[in-house]
Amino acid sequence: MDRTIRTCEGRTRLGLLRAVGLGAALPALALSLAVAQAAPAAAEGRPAAAPPAAATTAWGAYLSALHASRRKDSGRASAYFETAAPEARNRLRFLILALRSHVLAGRMERATAVARRTVALSGGGPTMARLVLALHAAKQERFGAAQDHLDRIAHDSVMRLLLPLLRAWMSLGRHKDPDLALDEHRDLEEVVQFRPFRLLHRAHLLDVAGRPQRAAEAYAAVTATPAIGSLRVAETRSNFLFRTGDAAAGFETIDRFLAVNPDSMTGRLLRARYEADASVAPPVGSPADGAAEALLNVASALNLADRPEQALPLARLAVWMRPRDAASAFALGTVLDGDGRHRDAIAVFRTIGSGSVYNWEARKSAAAALVELERYDESSAILEKMAAEMPGRFDALWLLGNVHRSRSAFAEAVAAYDRAYERIADIAPRHWNLLYARGIALERSGQWPRAERDFLRALKLNPGQPYVLNYLAYSWVDRGEQLERARGMLEEAVRKRPNDGYIVDSVGWVEYRLGNFEAAVRHLERATELRPHDPIINQHLGDAYWRAGRRHEARFQWRRALWLGPEEAEREKTEERLRNGLPPFRPIRRQ
Repeated sequence: MDRTIRTCEGRTRLGLLRAVGLGAALPALALSLAVAQAAPAAAEGRPAAAPPAAATTAWGAYLSALHASRRKDSGRASAYFETAAPEARNRLRFLILALRSHVLAGRMERATAVARRTVALSGGGPTMARLVLALHAAKQERFGAAQDHLDRIAHDSVMRLLLPLLRAWMSLGRHKDPDLALDEHRDLEEVVQFRPFRLLHRAHLLDVAGRPQRAAEAYAAVTATPAIGSLRVAETRSNFLFRTGDAAAGFETIDRFLAVNPDSMTGRLLRARYEADASVAPPVGSPADGAAEALLNVASALNLADRPEQALPLARLAVWMRPRDAASAFALGTVLDGDGRHRDAIAVFRTIGSGSVYNWEARKSAAAALVELERYDESSAILEKMAAEMPGRFDALWLLGNVHRSRSAFAEAVAAYDRAYERIADIAPRHWNLLYARGIALERSGQWPRAERDFLRALKLNPGQPYVLNYLAYSWVDRGEQLERARGMLEEAVRKRPNDGYIVDSVGWVEYRLGNFEAAVRHLERATELRPHDPIINQHLGDAYWRAGRRHEARFQWRRALWLGPEEAEREKTEERLRNGLPPFRPIRRQ
């Protein structure tokens, strides 16, 4: 059976090596954006397609737009909304949906026009409409008008965090008084999770206001906050230090980040830029930039909280406010990719030029997104070129191994992982996941002794790592080896990840192989609850039902496993089970 995907943390087909996150590395906040609850949609960077003539009636355009939105094609949805009949365009619900599609498609002129109509029609105006109009006013330095729009937004949901940040920046633009602006942050003091945002924007605001001494103290407070250790914070604080003549402290800030993240290419490029005495422009240089930074930070927090559909509008607005900012573009691409909008993500990543410190990670992220589209050759070509450019780095080759593994080219994956491994001078605990990934490829390519050594070494580097415990123990059970040791390892793994369906499945499977069918059924039923759409887990439960004498339930689970679309080899095995059941059980020797 194929455990390549099953055991890679359940996140992406490429497992552990994806692009680094941006924004403040803040607690993952369970936030929701108080905007129109249209179906999630975006086709960032894609030109709006002309809708067919049949959809130009009011209801035809409306239904076509909804369909495009559900397919996450906001470019087409935006076009359908725009061509709807006039009577539809004067309906509030229609306007709210159209506004969201225009924002997600990046058609901000259309979004602004629709926002005005929405406000005029509704009186108060929905949150997204007021937010768009406030940001549009801020771009034009009409900060009083921006404040008026913000004052009409309900102070709930994610706006509890975003509104005080935006109001402070608008106040600074309007009154030029940082203390008056900072008064707008007082609501953030009530929520401990918001403290990092408040500290970070206090530092930015004092910097923009021309209060360098107070800004320095504020930036120091930011970096002293345990919740903040991100690249973005290191970048903005070091930027301030270099601009104000404290290069030593600037290098210390970057070096402290690199000590925790030694493989960060972005951090190393940032340091190299400072070493070259390149001109340093502030990432936040105006109230409008401050608003963009607030949008970026909150979007990043939402994305960390696995809310890409809510992060996406804010990321899109952040890019609108600050279109030449590579950090915002990278964050937008990351959100798009995480939401399954891989073509749009690639287009955004490719806007990040070679002169940006984010270019290396953007290219890796584009290569990973290409794999999701099954464009393996393009992805591999990008990564081979990157590996040749930087012969001292292993990350592009590691990702190349993941690319090969995702298409079941396990021998090629092993070769890429071997090349990556050879580039590491000193194997450290953080490299456990390279050994884990290579172990998977080795096991799948029939090189078990090497695979076993890699798994055991990965556990030595990271003792008790649940995914390594799971894969190694499952492999031992599948081979009829080390059964009691495997059981103990799986029990440890499930204690650490009690809601991981794959690990619970492995616990059930070891009980099955030992002949403990009732215990196997209990664990495997739990595994199917956690991972109901996994064909292998459903097949395992069917096998356990059969051995426990529950034949009708067994056939139901096998049919369900077929319906869920297993790989061809597993499909044939399941069809054989449905025809003939299982042969007599042959217990394996306990070891």
